[in-house]
Amino acid sequence: MKRRRLVVSVALAVSAVLSSRPAVAADPTTAECLAASEASLKSGNEHRLRKERSELLVCAAASCPADIRQECTRRVDEVNTAIPTIIFETKDASGNDLSAVKVSMDGQVLAERLEGSALSIDPGAHTFVFETAGQAPVTKQFVIRESQKNRHEAIRLGSPAASSTPTTASTELGTQKTVAIVAGGVGVVGIAVGSVFGFVAMARKNDAESACPADCSDQRGMNLWQDAGRAGNVSTAAFIAGGVMLAGGAALWLTAKPDSNHGPTAMIGMGPGSIQLKAVW
Repeated sequence: MKRRRLVVSVALAVSAVLSSRPAVAADPTTAECLAASEASLKSGNEHRLRKERSELLVCAAASCPADIRQECTRRVDEVNTAIPTIIFETKDASGNDLSAVKVSMDGQVLAERLEGSALSIDPGAHTFVFETAGQAPVTKQFVIRESQKNRHEAIRLGSPAASSTPTTASTELGTQKTVAIVAGGVGVVGIAVGSVFGFVAMARKNDAESACPADCSDQRGMNLWQDAGRAGNVSTAAFIAGGVMLAGGAALWLTAKPDSNHGPTAMIGMGPGSIQLKAVW
């Protein structure tokens, strides 16, 4: 009889311990089911759909009353449809895919790394920060729309490397504008040469008039008159050539079009008493 009483006492004690154990997450109590159902309504009104889904999963547990469980289960499907998802495609400066990227949304970590899968996001405007080792963080703002699924966003981390190939003047300005600059420069030189020989011609003329007036027969005076004439001819030719080159350079510059692989070719030639500019389009 005493042994039977001892067995009954032990069984009652074990039953009491089990009944006093707090409910685990997989087996919410009726009170917890009711609280989760009420909280899910508030979260839904605030458009916090991810939180609403978590709360609905609590009240949809098998341990909840049947009517509450059925209603929460129905709403879980609705919320899953409404929750938007986004896929971030992160690349480095060279265009290579990156996965070791931590993503934060509104100051909270959304993902420790990206593996190409879709991330669930609450609808609304959000600020995202993307971080990877060795690069400055990148901040982006997106407006996420309800029920939008698998939205793709490309994110580039790091600045592209600067090109080491030097850029020539012909690449920046185009062939025709480059020729225009050269022609203008030659024209300026021609004007300068014409001015110098003009002064020389005037000086030789003054010397010739002083040494030997017109129609003189003195050899020295005749030489001075010939020098003055030659200097005057060179001055005139240089002025004409310089003016032509300046006008041609201006025309080339004003009519220039964007350069291409089959752009214009130009040639400048100089010879005794002549300057030639030839352009072919």
